[in-house]
Amino acid sequence: MTTVDQTYGWGTKANNYEERLGRAGVLRDEITAIGVEGNKVIDTSGDTRNYWFNDGSTDNKILLFQSRYRREISGTITLSPVIKIHDAKTWTVSHTVNQPADWPSIKNVNNAVGVGGYLYAIDFDNAKIAKITMTGSSPYVETAAYTFTNPSYPADKSYGVALSTNAAGTKLYGLFITVDDLWTGPSNYKESTVVELDLVTFTETRRTKRVSTVDYNLNLGRNAFTLEWHGSKLYVCSIGGKQGGGTPNPNSKLDIIDPANTADPTGLAFTTAFTAADLTPILGEGPELRDITFTNDGNAYVLAGYYFANYTTFKGYVLQFPAGNVAPDYLTGSYFFPTSLPNQGSVFAVLANDRNRIWLARGMYIDLCAQDVTSGEALTHIQTKAAYEINGPANTYYLNSVTLYGEDPVTDTAMPLTKSGYQAPAFASTSVRALFEREKLIHEEEQKHQAIRARIVAGKKNTVNNK
Repeated sequence: MTTVDQTYGWGTKANNYEERLGRAGVLRDEITAIGVEGNKVIDTSGDTRNYWFNDGSTDNKILLFQSRYRREISGTITLSPVIKIHDAKTWTVSHTVNQPADWPSIKNVNNAVGVGGYLYAIDFDNAKIAKITMTGSSPYVETAAYTFTNPSYPADKSYGVALSTNAAGTKLYGLFITVDDLWTGPSNYKESTVVELDLVTFTETRRTKRVSTVDYNLNLGRNAFTLEWHGSKLYVCSIGGKQGGGTPNPNSKLDIIDPANTADPTGLAFTTAFTAADLTPILGEGPELRDITFTNDGNAYVLAGYYFANYTTFKGYVLQFPAGNVAPDYLTGSYFFPTSLPNQGSVFAVLANDRNRIWLARGMYIDLCAQDVTSGEALTHIQTKAAYEINGPANTYYLNSVTLYGEDPVTDTAMPLTKSGYQAPAFASTSVRALFEREKLIHEEEQKHQAIRARIVAGKKNTVNNK
């Protein structure tokens, strides 16, 4: 996991967004407690994220991605990111990516998976998927790229959110969102899209379709956060639009894509498992659906929750379902957690490891829980670690990313025992990711400075004219 200095989360760091604001560390499941290996990497940029992947060798790898910015009078300048490949056991750097020359399609990586000797990375800002070789005399060089376009909304902008692969490793699935404008006014999110790529030709074969221009209930959820493969299907959690502040978005839902349904040769068929509103009779409210993960024994865990009106408190649940019946009627337990934050800025995610244990990342804390279905509760809490306990010092408060991995690769046909972690939907507000929201805060602060400068200049002109 990575943490970030609290002031970066506020978007108020005065000058430099390049270095010394982030850290990376490791947590271990020690059965009855959480083991800590803090400060594996220190003095990273304020927006550092980590992703697990396997390069086909005997060791797993960690992709550590550092976004960098520099504030100048003219505005915020985006610098080339720092991308390093670490050995998951020792955390030694095995390769440093030369940017932007080696990964020209990558500006802001949002997810990465390793399949068949290649690393695939999805870029949020560019809505691209890059194919990166991991072997040869020049490893970790981009060899091809796929660019997502949405002809249904040509005037709007799309962003890359998540990646997943099928069990056979022959297909790659990318999740993209489309929105009119995240910078001004109420953002209008359009239907999210999942595309299927053939890994031999690296071309798009199918995608979820916009069924109607009027009836949005027939389409994949808007502002989707999660793309998770389990069994033979893909699970997509979506907020339904802008994240609710005080009132959950009623359009939030969980969609299930069935790639085996080939009735439409160009379309990915899907159904809606349930909406947030379907939870109201059970929970008394319908919290937004944000993330889903699966344990090896077939239980599904859905992360649901929403922010209060001030965006400083998150009210959340982890809901347990049998994997074959992910619907409110089959809810077998719930784990409630309120989270209060001193200010905006946090990561929320739920992940399962090979011991059928659940890791819950929630803002400034990580919980380790065990399944306890006999008592009627979804989870039994084992221990909690705060971000400052993991990486320190005391002013390093926020989780910025989480990934789940084992030190040794293990093959399991039902569920890989070493799973890729979910790059969490972060930050309270209209954003999909922490980076984008921080950019928005920087942008808004810069607009304020520009307005002040404009008034000063106007005042000087008036003074001269009145002389």
